[in-house]
Amino acid sequence: MKQDLRVKKTKKAIHDALITLVKEKDFSRISVRDLCETAEINRGTFYLHYLDKFDLLEQLQQELLDRLWQIVTIRLTEKMHQLSSKPDILLLFATELFTYVDQEADTFYMLLVDAIDPSFQEKIKDLIKRNMLRLTDHETVSTAVPIDYVMAYVTSAAVGILQHWLQRGRTNPPEELARMIVQINLNGPMRMLNA
Repeated sequence: MKQDLRVKKTKKAIHDALITLVKEKDFSRISVRDLCETAEINRGTFYLHYLDKFDLLEQLQQELLDRLWQIVTIRLTEKMHQLSSKPDILLLFATELFTYVDQEADTFYMLLVDAIDPSFQEKIKDLIKRNMLRLTDHETVSTAVPIDYVMAYVTSAAVGILQHWLQRGRTNPPEELARMIVQINLNGPMRMLNA
């Protein structure tokens, strides 16, 4: 148990060091030495957990995505039978998503706003898409626009709103942000602009 706690503390120190350093310089200029000095650990300790800074970044992203998938999937599965309408399900999904991003705001800011790895945006979009497809009967949907274009629109909008929210300092609570994105998705942006 003590070992696990020590590993968690060490990894958190390294993650925090990365977040701190990205505010000061480009990821390409950050060295393992910089990370170790900022985290106040030795290089051997760093290499016990990561191959290099790219492995650190990959593992950090995967931990966020795994946790996000788990939160959204478990909560949706637990509560879906209680919800009577698609808007309620979408609202729950969006609220869970934004609440988790809020909890890990510094890390998501680094990945989505500082964009130290542009592929992370695509990973988030894929996670949103997979959950949206679970929430809809997309096999029987008949639309003038192919479903892959609809999903590209919805997921890009969600990531764009996340980036905007993070850049503005998360001034709106996650529940309010979730209501906004559901309103935009259900009513369409042009109708919202003309309202």
